[in-house]
Amino acid sequence: MNRRSRIFPMGRSALALTVIIIALAACSSTPSSSSGASGATGAQRTLIVGTSNDAPFAFHDAGGTSLKGIDGQMIEAIAKSKGWKIQIYDTDFASLIPALQAKKIDVVVDAMYITAKRQAVVNFTNPWYSEGEGIVTRSDTSGITGAADLKGKAIGAQTGTVYLDYAKTLGASSLKVFDSQAALLQALQNKQVDAVVTDSAVAGYAIAKDPKMGLKLLLPNPPHFPGTIGAAVRKDDTALLAELNDGLAALKKSGEDLTILKEYGLGEANRAK
Repeated sequence: MNRRSRIFPMGRSALALTVIIIALAACSSTPSSSSGASGATGAQRTLIVGTSNDAPFAFHDAGGTSLKGIDGQMIEAIAKSKGWKIQIYDTDFASLIPALQAKKIDVVVDAMYITAKRQAVVNFTNPWYSEGEGIVTRSDTSGITGAADLKGKAIGAQTGTVYLDYAKTLGASSLKVFDSQAALLQALQNKQVDAVVTDSAVAGYAIAKDPKMGLKLLLPNPPHFPGTIGAAVRKDDTALLAELNDGLAALKKSGEDLTILKEYGLGEANRAK
């Protein structure tokens, strides 16, 4: 059955009684307020933010009082500028859009790539930032500035990723595969490989957290796997979409977006154009 209720004919007396009941109910009811930002009333809105609690994109401590990460700190900054309060809703990544459509959350903030398939069911804000693959080398390495320089070098990549498939095309003298990001970077530190190809944001975060690793991140421009990231809202939530875009524009104008990107190992090349 579709969501539209079926309409049944009724007699005049029944219709009159129904009108009276509706009128009395309207007079006695109190206005309701939505917990979501798009429909909130009163002095302060509460924005329910959906995330998979994934570093370095949008994550929080055990208390869950505020969001950290690239996307997390951007939405926190926008909310602060708007006078909104944030409520965090955790779920796995695949469940974020269904939760949005079910009105369990108001906005998805979790490094979600803007794709045509997703745009068919949700609206995205203007782009927040972009990311793709990164090439990581040791800080004292010279002669590797991009993917072309990896020909004839020992390269590392992580199993099960698109970056492994890409690494196979780069003409490496040897290709070593590791089962985790930590093992990948450790192999680079131990000089088992000359460079690794991996997710730029994840690698940048690891390096920023521990500069003593002695590694540096190179950002190919343009990346082989470009991804543009935005926040997602429901198709009919146009007012919230406009407010988020307004807050994002102010964030970019102030340069706070770049400050956040740099905190997590990214930079000017990742700023949304």
